[in-house]
Amino acid sequence: MGFFRRAVLTVMALALVLGTGTVFAGSNTDYAGESMAIGVGARPLGMGGTFVAIADDASTSYWNPAGMVNITGVEVSSVKLTKANFEEGNLESKYSYVNVVYNTGSAGAFGLGWLRQAIDGIDLTDVYGNLIADSQENADNVVYLAYAYPIIKGISAGATGKVLLGNYPAVVNMTASNTSYTGFGLDLGLFFNVGDFVNPLKGLSAGLNLQDLFTQITWDEISGVSDGGTETVALNLKPGIAYRLPIEQFEIIASCDLDTKYQMNVHFGGEVWWNKMIAIRGGMQTWGSIANDTGNENLSQDANWSIGASIRWYFIGIDYAYVYNELTPVQYLSIIGKF
Repeated sequence: MGFFRRAVLTVMALALVLGTGTVFAGSNTDYAGESMAIGVGARPLGMGGTFVAIADDASTSYWNPAGMVNITGVEVSSVKLTKANFEEGNLESKYSYVNVVYNTGSAGAFGLGWLRQAIDGIDLTDVYGNLIADSQENADNVVYLAYAYPIIKGISAGATGKVLLGNYPAVVNMTASNTSYTGFGLDLGLFFNVGDFVNPLKGLSAGLNLQDLFTQITWDEISGVSDGGTETVALNLKPGIAYRLPIEQFEIIASCDLDTKYQMNVHFGGEVWWNKMIAIRGGMQTWGSIANDTGNENLSQDANWSIGASIRWYFIGIDYAYVYNELTPVQYLSIIGKF
């Protein structure tokens, strides 16, 4: 194994050890960078966000950058939130992501993406509830730069650098104003095709993504109101496993991921493909109860589940997902292009 491959493995191993220690020490429990936590791609979102160990389309630059080596040639994808049913108020959610991945082969794979989340229809009021400005919008933007390298057959490593930019409406001296932030971050991923090493386990794969291994956001100063400040985005240690079972013209894929950003959260999903052209899928992201940081009791919540479907035709594909949660059900649509 060459020097570069040994160096990559060493860095990933150290990152895993340090990252694991940070998660279980519980050193960071803030909610900074929530715009990056939703996920991208209608296909992964339709499977409950379980994609770390599948990692075989362009959205993997978000879920697990190491999986970009599984893509052939160039793949372009996008996702757009098509509908969110807010029951109260005039708020409108806008969520979109577009990216491209190019796998060169022996030189590795490169990815470039842009995520934008915005909330429109925000009303600004003074301390007495008087309207100062209406229909304001906040916006969070993240630019992703990813690279993956095939260390040996069946094992790959990847990294994603992130540039964060945001703008939020604010009230300053009884007039409408805004505040903004900038930031940067880093994800590291590993992908392991178990079947390449143990033939009886063909179809089994595993993945790991250290999301926000080191990600910080710096808010600008607002004269006379705020001195600004820096927030650290909590690390999410995200391992996963997946299994593919081909049966004649069908392929069944089952997957399971673990999130640790705020508490242990196991989610799982599955899909069935016919002739690699048509698919249906479903998943479960959360269910039962969640821990209450301000008390000893748990908070009950409805199960968050999702369903979806796909169609592929030559170099074009369309993915759809319906994601249910107790705040508001949302729908996503992705367009895929392969070249």
